[in-house]
Amino acid sequence: MLRRCEPCSHRREETMLIDCHVHSVGDEDATQTIKSMDAAGLDRIILFGPKPGGWEGVSGSLSMREANEWLAGFAAEAPDRIIPFTWIEPNLPGAVEELEHAVADLGCKGVKMIPNQWYPTDEAVFPVYEKVGELGVPLICHAGILFGNADGSRFCRPAFYEALINFPRVRFALAHIGWPWVDECLAVAGRFRAHSRRTGQEMQMWIDTTPGTPPMWRSEALQKTLAYLGDEWILWGSDARASDLTPAAKTMASDRRILRSILGAGAETERRWLGENVLRFLGL
Repeated sequence: MLRRCEPCSHRREETMLIDCHVHSVGDEDATQTIKSMDAAGLDRIILFGPKPGGWEGVSGSLSMREANEWLAGFAAEAPDRIIPFTWIEPNLPGAVEELEHAVADLGCKGVKMIPNQWYPTDEAVFPVYEKVGELGVPLICHAGILFGNADGSRFCRPAFYEALINFPRVRFALAHIGWPWVDECLAVAGRFRAHSRRTGQEMQMWIDTTPGTPPMWRSEALQKTLAYLGDEWILWGSDARASDLTPAAKTMASDRRILRSILGAGAETERRWLGENVLRFLGL
């Protein structure tokens, strides 16, 4: 296990910086990841496990079991810095069992899913939602254009996630503000907010503001998100890889400039967006 680092002790009473959206492929080195986090000024990261393979349309070389075991071992090297999220493919055999194993036995703190050749409304996915709710862990789902996968974006419209209103124990975030369907993503969040207010149930849906959004539309997307949803249900992420968090530092600097100089948001909004909300999303 790596010795705990205190790279950000000089600003410990200021904003805790947590990247909610970091990827792995299964060949990263934990020591290098921590060094890269320190250089980027990140206190903690949510790390998605490697993409599991085993069926047409998914190119991962590891099974879900292998990917989860690698992720758990990697996160155990720095448990106070790395928050592991298992990547679950519901079309693979044993997905529900692997999800339970990842959380109950391996200590994963949440779930990552990308609709690719399946729709979030498919009844075949419902047992996964049920298990996520039963386990009480959060779920981060891809929404929006899906690069790198043939004919995949049609599965990723934000409106499809309205199906999760039937699973009230599932706390989930839609990534990338659903770009290019930003308005649709926010409308779905509004649907869940209205449902929460009417029923008194916990707000289920959060917005993961990880780019997706190209720079020319980034300010507009963030302005819409804050104006419509406020700063209570938004998370910050980078889409960087665990081997190099340099893109995270660049994204954070750009987003902070937009937040302060263009949108005129205050320090409280910045604290919530860049760290505090992630802790609430995790149930911490």
